[in-house]
Amino acid sequence: MSVLIIEDNVSLATLISMYLSGEGIENEVVHNGFEGMARLNEREYDVLLTDIRLPKISGTEIFEKAKTLYPDMPVIIMTAFGNIPDAVKAMRDGAYDYITKPFENDDLLKTIKKAIEVSSIRKENSRLKQYMKDVNTPRMAGHSPAYLAMIKLADTVAPTDAPVLITGESGTGKELTARYIHGKSRRADKQFIAVNCAAIPEQLFESELFGHKKGAFTGADRDFKGRIAEAEGGTLFLDEIGEMPITVQVKLLRFLQESEIQPVGAGLPVKVNTRVIAATNKDLKSMSEKGTFREDLYYRLNVFPVEVPQLSRRREDIAELVELFSKKYGSKVTFSAEALSKLENAQWKGNIRELENTVYRICILKGQGVVAGEDVPTEASGDFAYSMNMVLPEDGLDLEEMEKTIIARALVKFGGNKSRTAKYLNIPRHVLLYRLEKYDME
Repeated sequence: MSVLIIEDNVSLATLISMYLSGEGIENEVVHNGFEGMARLNEREYDVLLTDIRLPKISGTEIFEKAKTLYPDMPVIIMTAFGNIPDAVKAMRDGAYDYITKPFENDDLLKTIKKAIEVSSIRKENSRLKQYMKDVNTPRMAGHSPAYLAMIKLADTVAPTDAPVLITGESGTGKELTARYIHGKSRRADKQFIAVNCAAIPEQLFESELFGHKKGAFTGADRDFKGRIAEAEGGTLFLDEIGEMPITVQVKLLRFLQESEIQPVGAGLPVKVNTRVIAATNKDLKSMSEKGTFREDLYYRLNVFPVEVPQLSRRREDIAELVELFSKKYGSKVTFSAEALSKLENAQWKGNIRELENTVYRICILKGQGVVAGEDVPTEASGDFAYSMNMVLPEDGLDLEEMEKTIIARALVKFGGNKSRTAKYLNIPRHVLLYRLEKYDME
């Protein structure tokens, strides 16, 4: 327990300090606003006890500073009878309490002890909120430019209440990104409600999102809040938003614009405070141009777009992701350089979801020890037959262009090192040099 006392009357300050010390309450005393500001800049106290009339810097200014630095620290204002309106104003602005001079020692002690209890509760609540934030923020892994660019966008938009539209291929981690944004937001200690728009029958969509009143339709035997209201104060995640029926889209737009919903069968709309994060692997802009998705809703959702890159654009993250997934499943295995190389060179059509499932299977099969190259499943080995598995175009294939593309990508992979590139392509170095000259790729 620690109390900072700011009082310009030296005799009174000394008496208060001695009395609190006698009650086992640690305290420090300063006699003007400048010293008080300096102490507050150094540390936080359990309680601040300050006179409202001080030389140089007033108690009101000190209170404003303390409120900014330490929102959880209760502030008790000491004031003469004639300055009570100033103390009352400070309480309206967030001060914990005030006490008028002259005061009884027992009254002062009782007020300070209650303030210390409040301080302890507030700090515990702050710790719990931070804990919830940490728990609700999923572990993300990566250092590739594509990943870092995405995380930078997510970190920028997280503290706001702006709608977010997350785009990306299936399996890239769109819901994980949404949970990350929620976990970094001021709403992290509230609900994160995920709704898969592709899994809800069209006739039930409106009720599922906006709720309904008892008797609104056949089978409505009780009131139902709906997903938006369930996420009150928190975040509603609408996955596969492109699957939402047009008839529901107009009501979602109204909710986004007015922050209110009208449950099915209700007479009046209800105000709600819910943030929306949507995700899709479809081209909503193209859909809006074709009339299969409302254009106004698209622009309302697309206030802050975040694209989650496919795994092929962040291969340098694969080793880190493999470690993350193996720890997630409590595995006692480690991956050899050969195994990691095979995983890094595989064609992950299912993106991170496919990689995670593959690592999970390897962990189960291996159990413990070192995962060798031969332990990596054939379909994830990155061999030529698998990586070149494609549908041939009907109107022919330009083999020369294909060869140029493969050579160019191999050069990029090895930073322009021709010897390593030739070895990787399984051709002599002079043959690679000939190809580079032939295709004017020097």
